[in-house]
Amino acid sequence: MVGRRCALISLLFVVLLPLLAACGGPNSRLVTVRTSSGSGAVDFSVKNTTDTSINALYIAKTERVDAAGQNLDYDSPEGEALWGADLLTHSGIAPGHSVQLDIPPGTWDVRALDTHRRYQHIAGLRLGAGGRYILELNDSGWRTK
Repeated sequence: MVGRRCALISLLFVVLLPLLAACGGPNSRLVTVRTSSGSGAVDFSVKNTTDTSINALYIAKTERVDAAGQNLDYDSPEGEALWGADLLTHSGIAPGHSVQLDIPPGTWDVRALDTHRRYQHIAGLRLGAGGRYILELNDSGWRTK
């Protein structure tokens, strides 16, 4: 009886431990390198700290995304109008690499898609004039439709 219990517990650890590890890790986050001075351009970059390439990146004003609601289909004409064109038209962002983007000051939502068509939606990024920011995309933020 004790042997079976130990075997069952061992089996649970073998099965559940990798699943728990896959759920762990840091969330995607905005790092403020330099706070807003109130004037000047926003210095904004996206760093891919995931283990897969980012194939598409979209940005939209947070107020517009909120007004569209939670059930908006990204691939619908309304979703495409909201998010606009892919900002990575000529290349993706390989793991460990960054891309610099020209973004005006404001509050923004970012949507990233990977090679497996998973997505991350990072909401409410406050980018102030003269500030320097790095959006770090991490593995724990991926979702599927």
